Amino acid sequence: MPLLLLAILVAMPVLDIYATVRLAEALNVPGLALFVPGLIFGVLLMKRESRTLRSQFVGAMQSMALQGLVFDSGRRMLAAVLLLFPGFVSDLFAVFLLLVPNRSLPQAAAASVQPGSNTVDGEFRRVD
Repeated sequence: MPLLLLAILVAMPVLDIYATVRLAEALNVPGLALFVPGLIFGVLLMKRESRTLRSQFVGAMQSMALQGLVFDSGRRMLAAVLLLFPGFVSDLFAVFLLLVPNRSLPQAAAASVQPGSNTVDGEFRRVD
């Protein structure tokens, strides 16, 4: 079973590269013209997402609303990884992931955080 999984993981990028080369031949363009843009956009998306993820994660932890953040950030990171893989088919999957609409934070959690403030409303009980 592990060898089958390894064979699938190796075969997918190889087939993707083969399909990209065949598409480049059909379009009569150099093969690198289909590989390079995906690589560039993948690197840019990965840098952008890793920078914004830290600040979004801190804000989400303060408001205790991680569901939308985890889904959106994970989806964008997966799209960046797919763009880094060589091949046109993986780039199409990445574009599909990027076109999915973002989820918004729940209104109840967003209402408890005051804009411009570092405090969160809540109740506490002192335990001595």
